[in-house]
Amino acid sequence: MPKVIINGTTDPVRQPVETSYDPVRGVTRIDSWESAGDNLRLLAAAYQAMRIAYTLKPNGVKSTLVATASGPEAGSNEVTTDTWQILANEVQKDLRTLPKCLAIDPTVIALINKGILAGQAASEITPALTGDALTLYNRLSQGEDHYSTSEYVLRHTTNVSNTYNVNVSDLNVNMIYATNQLIDEATDRGAWAFPMPGRLVYKLLAIPAPDPVDGHLWGWRKLASSEVTAAGNRIEISTEYWLGMKDLFVYTALR
Repeated sequence: MPKVIINGTTDPVRQPVETSYDPVRGVTRIDSWESAGDNLRLLAAAYQAMRIAYTLKPNGVKSTLVATASGPEAGSNEVTTDTWQILANEVQKDLRTLPKCLAIDPTVIALINKGILAGQAASEITPALTGDALTLYNRLSQGEDHYSTSEYVLRHTTNVSNTYNVNVSDLNVNMIYATNQLIDEATDRGAWAFPMPGRLVYKLLAIPAPDPVDGHLWGWRKLASSEVTAAGNRIEISTEYWLGMKDLFVYTALR
């Protein structure tokens, strides 16, 4: 087998650094290296120890290595990105929470609950049930005690490097936001790289509010954030705000 003749240095030689930007993943730095012969494995091991992605093409004549990283691990400033979504959850609610059922006299509701527990027919209830009370009793006696409805959810996702050590998303968890308070938080240019866009603001303002309920607040409950690893050594921090009539005995309104 003929001996391989190597031209050039066997030391790693850095090629021009490339930088790219993506509105979802932020800034990515691409480091390219070349060497004569198979002499880039130690450099690859160093990148691996720093948890930086790389592609190594070893060769007895010429080897190449391309490493990609984002944020501080790439030697650049932290760049965060934000995405906003308005979603609709399909949820099950107790039939008795319908506005027309909440309007039924509490003493009649007590008769209905007692009759259902006793397994009575509607005709056996005294005084006789009429209107919405009779309809509710018939539904409950047939086992139809829940109904499906949609609830809006605002989801915000921040994409950061895996060395990011701040998370403002966990402030005010489980607090109830009025719509204007939510918009103020989501459009704060000091808090987000990309605040919630105007189209979504318009959508939130257009959602109709139901009639008031004593001891309740029509608002958005802020959930605890979740974090998942993403491509390019990034982390996605997601926070959701769920809209509904919230019980102030259970939750606290944001002040």
